[in-house]
Parts: sequence; C-alpha cells; structure tokens
Amino acid sequence: MTNPYDELYQHYNMALRPYGYSAGYVMWRNRQIKEPFVKYVASGAKVLDVGGGFGIFGSLLPKDRAEGYHNLDVSREMLEYSLFRNILGVGESLPFKDDAFDCVICSEVLEHVNDKEKTLSECHRVLKPYGLFCLSTPRTGWGKDFWANPVFKRIMQANALLTKPKLQTPDPEGVKDEPSDEHWLKQAVEKVGFFVLSQYRADNHLPWGESKFWMWFADRFVNPQTYGHCTVLICLK
Repeated sequence: MTNPYDELYQHYNMALRPYGYSAGYVMWRNRQIKEPFVKYVASGAKVLDVGGGFGIFGSLLPKDRAEGYHNLDVSREMLEYSLFRNILGVGESLPFKDDAFDCVICSEVLEHVNDKEKTLSECHRVLKPYGLFCLSTPRTGWGKDFWANPVFKRIMQANALLTKPKLQTPDPEGVKDEPSDEHWLKQAVEKVGFFVLSQYRADNHLPWGESKFWMWFADRFVNPQTYGHCTVLICLK
C-alpha cells in the first residue's frame, strides 16, 4: 500500500520549495515556532523529533546539541532530504524503549496523525522522567480571528498582486490535516501525564500563499499571542 505522505511529498522539492512555499518563508515560520525550543535542549541531550520531516529543528540546533538529535518521520520521501539520524516510524507507535529521551519535540505533526491521544501517550512514554515535551500544532479558530481584523483584511486585499500563492496539489486519500482546540489540547496532554509549564500562540502564518510584505509587517505589528496560527505547549514529564 502506498504511503499517502510519500505520494504527497513527491510533488515537492523540499530543498527549493518545501511544502510548496519558498525556503525563506518556511524558515521564517519555523523560527517563530521551533527556534524557541532550542533553549530546552542541553548539550549532550538525546532528542526525538516526532514527525521531524527533513530535520528543520535539527538544523536550528548548535553542533554540540545536534549530536543527540533523532529525526522520526512517516515518509521515506521526506527523510531523503534529512542529513540527520533518521528513523522511519509513526507517532502512534514509536519504535523506542520507555524513558529513552531527554527531550521530545512534536511540532506541526499532531494535525496529521490518525490518533492524537495515542501519539501524545507515546511521546510521554519515551520521554525520561522530568524530561521536556515541546508541542505545536495549528489551532481551531485561527482563520476566523485573522479575517475578523479589518486591517489584516485590507492589507491582504491591497497586497493580493504581490502575494505568491502556494503551489497547490490535491492531498492524496489518507492525508490528514486537523487543527486542535486549544482547551482540548491542554486537557489531552495532562490526561497522558504531562504537566503544562507554558501555553501560548505562535506563527504569523497567512491563510494562503506567502508575502514578503506580510513577513515584514507581521514581525513589527502583529501579536502572535492573539493571532498566532499555532498553539504551543511546553510540558514536563
């Protein structure tokens, strides 16, 4: 049976236009979301990146903290682009022993798994006691919040000719993309045994396409705590 994510990623050159966006736009977003996680990774720590794709988080780590980085993804096609220690696997059944990692990252992945609760439980299982879990995933209600702001709406209307649309390709059957309610998400991580140290919003993404003007404007004038595309949770086991 064909892996639907392999089928999806065959449409993209992850080095030139990852996920159909420019590399600059993708890194701009990931610095907002993933770069704050770097401070939770100590030198020599063993790190698991669940659904790490082509290893963006690994590329953000300083060399002394990247040595213990393990990148797990469901797609062989995606891992072909990763220069790190790669493992093929799914979040619902992580191929590791209990208490194996000092830090577990699950960033922009939970929306794609078949069983969110099982994936969170597996992340908890493989994390060492008192280890840190860094989670981010798109939130429900984001688009409504964005378009409810008349300034954003007018900027996007005026900027439409300068906005580069995302390369569109239909998702193969089996590809999921389901955001999570922020309150449900906190309850779900607590249910599997995590203690939530911090919860906030991040990522000034656009509802479609990409725009250099929006990147400039958002960095200066948009508060991601209000309009952020993603919910981020920092948790302790």
